[in-house]
Amino acid sequence: MKISEAMALIRNPTLQQNRIQSWCDLGCGTGTFTRALAQSLASGSTIHAVDLNSKALESIPDKDHGVVIRKVLADLRSPGLRLPSVDGILMANSLHFIQDQHLFLKKLLPLTDCFLIVEYERSKPSPWGPYPVGFEKLRELFTESGVQRVEKLGTQRSRFGGTIYSAVAQRP
Repeated sequence: MKISEAMALIRNPTLQQNRIQSWCDLGCGTGTFTRALAQSLASGSTIHAVDLNSKALESIPDKDHGVVIRKVLADLRSPGLRLPSVDGILMANSLHFIQDQHLFLKKLLPLTDCFLIVEYERSKPSPWGPYPVGFEKLRELFTESGVQRVEKLGTQRSRFGGTIYSAVAQRP
């Protein structure tokens, strides 16, 4: 996916370009969505890009469009994972690797009121998505965690087949 396509998928009013923000990108991989997020935020903002793959993290620049990208080598599934409080958390194709998604979201809720999610619209497990999170399941997960506003932002065909959707979940 191109950065411009990723930007179109996550575009929404929560990414206000008129103020400096701090975000986490959990499971950032090689940084396509990290860079899309950076190009959507005000210069001077910060993104904590978290991934288990050190080689993938190395391919992400330290700065993009005036946004500082702090790379964090960590496993999202680790109970010892420590993250800062932020304006938002982006999870692009990473939630489907978390077995206990409900517990994981509860752990993240004290850190932010805003989540941007990009996932495959699937319900059947696969080696590439062992714990699928279709949009309806995502809505249920957040609702059970106390987040009532879950809105689909857009969809796009995946080059791997099927559909990718993006959503924002926010507490008032």
